[in-house]
Amino acid sequence: MRRGRDFWRQLSSEVDRGERVVDVARRHRVQSRTLSWWRWKLRSDGTINAQFLPVVVSSPQHVQASPVELRIRDLIIRVASDTDVAYVAALVDALRG
Repeated sequence: MRRGRDFWRQLSSEVDRGERVVDVARRHRVQSRTLSWWRWKLRSDGTINAQFLPVVVSSPQHVQASPVELRIRDLIIRVASDTDVAYVAALVDALRG
């Protein structure tokens, strides 16, 4: 059965409202890759416009990071994960010597 642009535009709008491509395709008994192609085609020729959703960036929550553990032979050194890399490198070099 051949379906027109209006059919694919309708399915694409269902995906735009938040449904997954695979779910819309299954419900309408079409291949999900075909629906994905039509969504790309309709956007690329300007038939439908891409919609942008607002993004809210919040400050990150303080998470206690686990320390990094360095094992050199029988010596174990634990350093905080945010420790300066140059300092850790110098420490390792000093311990090797």
